[in-house]
Amino acid sequence: MAGATAATIVRQAEQVRSFFDGEAERFQAIYSREKALSQRLVDFLFHRVVHQRFQLTLDLCGPVAGKKILDIGCGPGHYCVEFARRGAEVVGLDFAPVMVEKARSAAVDAGVEERCVFEVCDFLQWRQPHHFDICLAIGFFDYISDPAAFLRKIRTLTRDQLVMSFPKRWTSRTFSRWLRLRLRGCPVFFYSETDVASLLKPADWSRLDVHRLSRDFLVHGRAKG
Repeated sequence: MAGATAATIVRQAEQVRSFFDGEAERFQAIYSREKALSQRLVDFLFHRVVHQRFQLTLDLCGPVAGKKILDIGCGPGHYCVEFARRGAEVVGLDFAPVMVEKARSAAVDAGVEERCVFEVCDFLQWRQPHHFDICLAIGFFDYISDPAAFLRKIRTLTRDQLVMSFPKRWTSRTFSRWLRLRLRGCPVFFYSETDVASLLKPADWSRLDVHRLSRDFLVHGRAKG
């Protein structure tokens, strides 16, 4: 929804923040390996794409030891913790305080807290200390009404690779997801492949690959040297 007013963007951000503060436990549980059979069935039916894009992101990024990684919309920190385990220095940002608390706790539990920094912030207002070898924005643009400014800033921070996801506009679950989140007061936005191409066209990338998952487009970009 390009062209949203500043007031609308602020209101939507507050709605998303409130929703994710209340849903932090559930989102963290999606990645847990210790769960009941009934929950595993739910994961198989409804959350497979979450696990697929996680594994694909790890594969696309390759070896990360010694690299600096920025995770925008880090949620409960699953990506951050895994990349830190692999030797990266990670910064995770989220505007939901409960999510950031979960991420910090996960890093401590995994013994990688020294390689992780988490901040509660609005990404567009965040004053970054340096550039990053890899920037991630997974499950982030689902809740952003006007992505262009975010994409421009992400590009200025990225030295090497970018991985980000965009939820598909037309799938069998699009309407049910839209309705479920709307009833909870959380806006959600969907994209056609043409939308994604149009958003990414102005950026200066040497290569952009779009991977088509069941629910998402997962975009892998390489910065020009």
